[in-house]
Amino acid sequence: MQVIDAHQHLWDTSQLKYPWLEEPNTFRASYQLNDYHKAFGEIDIIKSVHVEADPGPGAEIAEVDMISRISSLEGTIGAIVAAAPLEIDGKYKILDAFKKNYPRVVGIRRMAWHHEDPTFYRWPALIEGVKALPEYGYSFELCANVTQLEAALYLVEATPNVSHAINHCGGPDIAANGFQPWATYMRQIADFPNTVCKISGLVTRANMEWTPGDLKPYIEYLIEIFGFDRVMFGSDWPVCTLAGTYKEWFDALNQVVRKATEEDRKKLFHDNAQTFYRLS
Repeated sequence: MQVIDAHQHLWDTSQLKYPWLEEPNTFRASYQLNDYHKAFGEIDIIKSVHVEADPGPGAEIAEVDMISRISSLEGTIGAIVAAAPLEIDGKYKILDAFKKNYPRVVGIRRMAWHHEDPTFYRWPALIEGVKALPEYGYSFELCANVTQLEAALYLVEATPNVSHAINHCGGPDIAANGFQPWATYMRQIADFPNTVCKISGLVTRANMEWTPGDLKPYIEYLIEIFGFDRVMFGSDWPVCTLAGTYKEWFDALNQVVRKATEEDRKKLFHDNAQTFYRLS
């Protein structure tokens, strides 16, 4: 089965600063395209979407330039989701630069996940920036964990003309069996037709000894509320390696959806990402 990975990262701290990587962690300083290829191995990844890795303030264009240069040398990365501080006055200058110089940019992510204010997605200035994205042809990557989903719901409701890709399933607390209130918020978000959900980031929300059975209720619930037409596979590599290999996560998701039709599996692992990110 040919697969499109809707969510992967590269970074090199010798070239750019990533403040969250300066804290003690188990990540390497550099993850390059050849590392990514080794990680997915024999899985038939034909395209991927590179999602920004939360670079330091002012490095947003530099990150896109770095990834654009990498993607021009080899065809795996078909689209780029860029970082942009949509809440600041200078946001339009950054968006203009992306639109003028980097045709692979198809969307913008502004993370709530790393933000200290759980109501970040309710900020009027941020919402103003998100509302501007359709003028550039960009979607928005909504990256919030369960503690931030109330604000995320507010953002989605306030921006009906924006296509939203929910990152990492809304960050449920699987390790604590935290199905609620996550499930209620996600159903409310799914009720908006301008939302899709990436099935990604679950292994790092579970216990270290996770099994596919631990993830199954969350995956099946997301497919129930979004339907197979609005879900996409994402590896979240290399972040996923905190809890498992690329193949372990891929195989776990495959196991959960093994009884789905071939058509629905193709939507999850290929077609929906191809359409949403306009991949040729």
